[in-house]
Amino acid sequence: MNLTIEPRESHILARIEDARLDALSAPDFKARMSGALTGTAPKVVLDLSPVAFIDSAGLASILSLVKGLPEGGDLRIAGARDAVRAVFRLTRLDKVLALHDTVEDAVAAAEAR
Repeated sequence: MNLTIEPRESHILARIEDARLDALSAPDFKARMSGALTGTAPKVVLDLSPVAFIDSAGLASILSLVKGLPEGGDLRIAGARDAVRAVFRLTRLDKVLALHDTVEDAVAAAEAR
């Protein structure tokens, strides 16, 4: 899996560089993200703009990321394409996870929290 993780001053910016987050890539995503979550109350912005397809394993890996955040942590999803947003809507995860059109919008919302 091609995943870029950039610790920044107020948050961690993670970007999936692959077109798919599925059963093949989800375990690697989950392991690498859990290793990046150090410190107190990390705010995470997950850029999904390159992702064209996500399956249930991909969704589960994102949810496990949320569960792995310490108290006060926050996850924001940025740049999800229409097909990926449709999966979030279909599973009603758009009611649980904060979806933003751009990384900038997600960062601003995370910093305001």
